[in-house]
Amino acid sequence: GGWNTWSAWGDCTKDCGGGLQTRMRTCKPLPNEGLVCEGVLEEGRLCNRKACNTNGRYNSRSQSLRSTDNRKREDTDELQHYGYPAPQIGDPAAEEWSPWSVCSTTCGEGWQTRTRFCVSSSYSTQCSGPLREQRQCNNSAVCPVHGTWDEWSPWSLCSSTCGRGYRDRTRTCKPPQFGGNPCEGPEKQTKFCNIALCPVDGNWNEWSSWSSCSASCSNGTQQRTRECNGPSYGGAECQGHWVETRDCFLRQCPVDGKWQAWGVWGSCTTTCGGGTQRRDRVCYGPFFGGQTCQGPKEEYKQCNDRKCPEPHEICDEESLASVVWKETPAGDAAAVRCPRNATGLILRRCILDEEGIAYWEPPTYIKCVSIDYRNIQMMTREHLSKAQRGLMGDGLSEVLQNLVEISQDGTSYSGDLLSTIDVLRNMTEIFRRAYHSPTSGDVQNFVQVISNLLSEENREKWEEAQLIGPNAKELFRLVEDFIDVIGFRMKDFRDSYQVTDNLVLGIHKLPANAATDITFPMKGWRGMVDWAKNSEDKVTVSKSILSSGLTELDDSSVFVVGTVLYRNVGNILSLQRNSTVLNSKVISVTVKPFTRSLLTPLEIEFSHLYNGTTNQTCILWDETDGSMSFMCSVPQSWMQCSNISFFFHSFFFFNVFLSLFQNMEKVLVPSVTLIVGCGVSSLTLLLLIIIYVSVWRYIRSERSVILINFCLSIISSNALILIGQTQTRNKVVCTLVAAFLHFFFLSSFCWVLTEAWQSYMAVTGRLRNRIIRKRFLCLGWGLPALVVAISVGFTKAKGYGTVNYCWLSLEGGLLYAFVGPAAAVVLVNMVIGILVFNKLVSKDGITDKKLKERAGQMAVPLYGMTLKCSKCGVVSSAEVSATATSNAMASLWSSCVVLPLLALTWMSAVLAITDRRSALFQILFAVFDSLEGFVIVMVHCILRREVQDAVKCRVVDRQEEGNGDSGGSFQNGHAQLM
Repeated sequence: GGWNTWSAWGDCTKDCGGGLQTRMRTCKPLPNEGLVCEGVLEEGRLCNRKACNTNGRYNSRSQSLRSTDNRKREDTDELQHYGYPAPQIGDPAAEEWSPWSVCSTTCGEGWQTRTRFCVSSSYSTQCSGPLREQRQCNNSAVCPVHGTWDEWSPWSLCSSTCGRGYRDRTRTCKPPQFGGNPCEGPEKQTKFCNIALCPVDGNWNEWSSWSSCSASCSNGTQQRTRECNGPSYGGAECQGHWVETRDCFLRQCPVDGKWQAWGVWGSCTTTCGGGTQRRDRVCYGPFFGGQTCQGPKEEYKQCNDRKCPEPHEICDEESLASVVWKETPAGDAAAVRCPRNATGLILRRCILDEEGIAYWEPPTYIKCVSIDYRNIQMMTREHLSKAQRGLMGDGLSEVLQNLVEISQDGTSYSGDLLSTIDVLRNMTEIFRRAYHSPTSGDVQNFVQVISNLLSEENREKWEEAQLIGPNAKELFRLVEDFIDVIGFRMKDFRDSYQVTDNLVLGIHKLPANAATDITFPMKGWRGMVDWAKNSEDKVTVSKSILSSGLTELDDSSVFVVGTVLYRNVGNILSLQRNSTVLNSKVISVTVKPFTRSLLTPLEIEFSHLYNGTTNQTCILWDETDGSMSFMCSVPQSWMQCSNISFFFHSFFFFNVFLSLFQNMEKVLVPSVTLIVGCGVSSLTLLLLIIIYVSVWRYIRSERSVILINFCLSIISSNALILIGQTQTRNKVVCTLVAAFLHFFFLSSFCWVLTEAWQSYMAVTGRLRNRIIRKRFLCLGWGLPALVVAISVGFTKAKGYGTVNYCWLSLEGGLLYAFVGPAAAVVLVNMVIGILVFNKLVSKDGITDKKLKERAGQMAVPLYGMTLKCSKCGVVSSAEVSATATSNAMASLWSSCVVLPLLALTWMSAVLAITDRRSALFQILFAVFDSLEGFVIVMVHCILRREVQDAVKCRVVDRQEEGNGDSGGSFQNGHAQLM
C-alpha cells in the first residue's frame, strides 16, 4: 500500500488579497488490509496575495463586518486545515461541529469529516481552531481485491532457425480476491521473426521409362533414370540412385554340352604284368538347341606294369601277436588296425633280402597312439584353441598331471612318443599366453614327462619314432622354448632346479645390474640325484657374460640362463654312430637375451665315460653357426666358447662321423688294463684246473671238486666283464650279461663258503664217501641262482644293465642284491674259519681216536685209501697226518687270504665297470684279479702236500709207462688199499 501521487493544484479561492489553493491524494489499499496510509490527505498553499481595491459596498457596517469576519474566519479555518497556523484574532465564538459525514468508502478503511462555522461578534475577531476534522473509519465489509498482472517474461528464441518464425512472452495473473475483477489484457504476446532463408533439399523427378532389354536371349537387364531438382540454399542432395536396373528375359539361349570332371580311375584289371584302368566323364547338356560335347567319354591307361612277383618275392600270410598279415608283394606295406587300446594303423613292410627272398620286417607302431595319450592330446588342443582366442581357462594342471602318471611306466607304442611331444609343444604355447599361469607343480610335471620319455624303457620306441618323428634337435628346441617361457614368467629373481632320473634342469633369472656367477649343477641342491651329484660335468657362466655384447642395459634388464644336463639322451636318440662313441653326457645352455661377443668365455667341463680312446673332439651344436675355440684333455674335456648364440648344445665325441680324422676305429672294446687283469687271472686258474685234471685220479676228492667249481666261477666272471664292455648298445645282451655277472660273482663267494664248510666237517670227522655232497652244490650254485631269480622277478630285470655299463644299476637299491649276500657269506666264512682254527690248535680238539683217524684221512683220495705208486711205496700214517694238516691249513689260508682278496677284487671290478672314466679302478682290479689267481694257485696247488705227491706219482707213472715196468701192486698206478 501507500499514497498515490498528488493531484494538480486547484484554483485560487481569491483573485487578490491572498487566496488558497488545494490539492489531494488518494491512499492505495493493500490486499486483505484496507487503507493503511500515514500523513495528510489534502494540503493547501496561499495564492493571489496582492491587495484588493476598497471600492466594495456594504449595506450596513455590521453586515460588512460580519461578512469580513466570516471571511476571515473561513480563511483562518482553511489555513489551519491545510497546515498553516490560524491567527488568533480575539476570542472566537465558534459554532458547534456538524455530524460526521458518511464514511468515504463502503468497504475497508475510509475517512469521515465534520465542519463548523466561526460566528464573530462586532467586538470580536477570528475564531480559533480548525473548521474541519477528519478521522478514519472502518467498514465491516471486506473490499474486493482485483487481479493484477506480474511482469512480462523475456521474449523467447525464434521458433525457426531459418524462414519465418515467431517468438512470444507470457505473464502471470495474480488472481482476484473477495469478488474483485479478473486481470484485464492478454496473458501471452506473440510477434513474428525471420533470421535467414531455409535450405531446400533436392528432390527427384519422375522416373523415365524402362530401356530395351540388353540381351536378345536368356537373361538381360533394363535401365531407367531420373533427375534431381535442387538443392537450394545449402540443402541436401537427393538420396537414392539415379539409375535403376531390373532383369529381363526374352527367350532361352541355346546351351552347348559341357563335360564334367573326370571320375576316379577304376581298379586295375591285373595286379601285375600290365593291365588297364578306366575312367569316364559325364556330358552336361546340350539345352535349347545347343551343340553336344566334343571328345571321348571314356579314357584308359596302363597300370601295374611291373613284373609279377615270383612266389619267393611275396611275403606269405602270417599271424604275429594275434594279428594276421595278409599276403603282400615285396616293396609294399600291409596295414592293420591298432589294438583296441589304441587308434591308428600298424604298418609292416615286405622287402627282399640279399638273395631276393621276400620277408616281413618287424611291424611298426609309429601310427598307433594309445587311447589315454590321444585323449590328453585332444584336451590340450582344446585348451590351446581357447588360449589363442584370448579366453581364460582352468584344468590344464590336471591334464599335465595325468600325462605324468600315464608316461611313468613307459609308452606302449612309438606313436605315444609323437603324441606326447605334440602335447608338450602345445603346453609351451599355452604357457606363453595369459590363458594359464604355470605353477611350480606344472614346471615339475613338464620336466618329469620329458624324463619319462628318456627312460630306458622307451629306447626301442625312440629308434622307431625317429624314422619320421622328432629327433634330438627338436627335443632340445622344445626344452629351450620351455625355459624361455618359464624364465620370463617368473615373478621374482630366483633359481629353479628340477631334478629327475634322466635330466637335471636349472633356470636362473638374474637382473643385469646384479648378476652373479652361475655354476651348474649345484650338487648341494636338496633332492639332487646320485648320478648328477657324482658327475664331474660342470658349466660355469661368468656374470660378465650377461653384460657383454649388449649396447643398452638399464635397471629393468633381465637375463634368463637355462642349463640342462642330460643323463642318457645320446643313447636314447641315437646320437652315436658305428664309427663314433658319445663319450660324455649332453649339456644344453640357453641364454636369453643372447649376447654375441663374450669378454669372458663360457666354460664347460665334461667327464669321460670311456678310457683308452683316441681322436677326442669337442662338438658344439650352434644353430646360428657361431664360432668357438676349444681344447680337450684326458681324462676330462674342457671347453671355452668365445661366441655364444641364444641356444647351443655341447657334448663330447670320439672319432666324429665327419671327414676330420683318418683311420677311424671303433672304440667299443675293453681297455687294455681290464684285458690284462682278466687274462692273467683266468690263465693261472686254467693252469690250476689243468693240473688238477691231469692228476685227478690221485687227488679225486670233495675238496678238489669244490676248488674246480670255484675257479670256473671266477673265469666265467672275467669273461663276462670283458663281454659287457662291448654290449652296452644291445639292451638284451647287456641285461643277460649283468644278470650272469651277478650270478657268478655270488657263486664265487658261495664256493669259498662251501670250502670252509667242508673243512669244518673234515676236522670234526664228518666225512662222506661221496665225491660231492648235494648240499654243497646247492650252496655253490643254487643259492646265487635263487638270489638272482628273486631279484630279476622282483624288478622285472629293470636295473640289470644301463646305457653305460652291463652291471647292476647303482640307483634304486638293486646293488644290495649283491652286496648283502656277499657280506653275509664273508661273515659266515669268518666264523667257520675260527672254528676250524680252534679245532686244529686245541689239544683236546678231537678226543675220540677213531675220529682223529677219520679226520687225518680227510685228504686221502678214493674212499679212505692211501697212495702207493711204483717207486713211492705205501704212504705212512705220519704222512697221512701231515697231509691232513696241510689241507686244513690250506682251508684257513683260503678263508683268511683268498676271501678278502676276492672281496677286494669284485669291489674294484664293480667300480671299474660302472666308472670307466677312471683308470685307477681298472688298474686296481687288474692287480687284485691277477694277485687272486696267483694266491689261489699258491694255496691250493704249490703249498698243498696232496697235490705235490700226486704230481710226483704222475711223473713216476709216466716214466714207468715209458719203460714198460708196472712195478706196482696195481696196474696204472692206482692206489693200494691198506
